[in-house]
Amino acid sequence: MRYIAIFLLVANVGYFIWAQMRTPQEELVEREPRDLLNTGLMLVSEFKEQAVAAALENAEDLTKCSFVNGFSTVDDANGFILIAQGLNLGALLNITGDPLPSQYRVFLPPAGNRFLATRVLDEVNEAISNAQLEVESYLITRGPLAEGVGLGVFTDKLAADSVQAQVSELGFRSEIEEIPRSNGEIQVVLRPPNSDQVDTAEWLELSDDRPNLTRTEKLCETIAQASQFP
Repeated sequence: MRYIAIFLLVANVGYFIWAQMRTPQEELVEREPRDLLNTGLMLVSEFKEQAVAAALENAEDLTKCSFVNGFSTVDDANGFILIAQGLNLGALLNITGDPLPSQYRVFLPPAGNRFLATRVLDEVNEAISNAQLEVESYLITRGPLAEGVGLGVFTDKLAADSVQAQVSELGFRSEIEEIPRSNGEIQVVLRPPNSDQVDTAEWLELSDDRPNLTRTEKLCETIAQASQFP
């Protein structure tokens, strides 16, 4: 009986050693954590947060500017700009095409109202007539110089300087405005400061007495930077 027990013990030990040699224990290896698999899915809350951030980041890109065409003169466009600024719209004169030689306007600054402007015009006419000068004079009724007195528009700066000097000798302080020209269209670019685009009500007010005007809309970022607008 004792020999049987010893035999079984030796057999068990031998089997254990044989089993260890046949299936060696694998070593535990510490692996680096892998990134989560990107399936392209996103939570709705995450999407909203990213959309808001993108809109704030690219607010300038999302604003539309209106290109307004149909102006016959720079004065007409400048008058339109004044009205637009009164509606709290950014407005920028944009002359397309190749530049041409500028013209020069001699004028007396606006008098403040039509009554005062008419009185100044009468005084200028009388002084010019008494001095026997060949200088035209007229009342400016539209644009930034409305209620001023025009003294002629010249293609030559020297001619404008000569008229200014003659009027100065009569006791009137005149100014000279350079009028840019080109072989392209005269445009005005409108930019709404507090909305995505110029709304219908604003456009109707701007074009009320100007049926010849048309407009097209483009992203402001592709046209002009905000710093260009007043």
